[in-house]
Amino acid sequence: MLIIIGLLIGLLLGLFANIPLPASVVPYLAVFTLVGAEALTGSWNALQEGDFEPGKFLVEFAVNLVIAALITALGQQLKYDFSLIVAFIFAYRLFRNINFISRKLYKDIRDRRQNRTRKAGEGGQERPAE
Repeated sequence: MLIIIGLLIGLLLGLFANIPLPASVVPYLAVFTLVGAEALTGSWNALQEGDFEPGKFLVEFAVNLVIAALITALGQQLKYDFSLIVAFIFAYRLFRNINFISRKLYKDIRDRRQNRTRKAGEGGQERPAE
């Protein structure tokens, strides 16, 4: 709950604070946003599968952030927009993680419904034959 409150406060501050950004920072901001969103969905996916480790999450997040920044900086030095390639890769990973999460939620809901109908069938009384 604390994480959601922090995200909402950050979103509201970002919306209402009129801070101009230099044009050279915009590609980095877009890439960093995708890296953060991918890290959150990846950690949620790992948490649902029981494979989440905070240290592993922090290392992967930091490495992804550094690699994305270096590739974006290399693209700016070469006058080629590598940030689009990095954004494509992290957007793909983001949607893949969302797909895994939704598939897991669907299976959990389906299993609960099947268990509920199975229990209702076992606990119900049989009708006498007419």
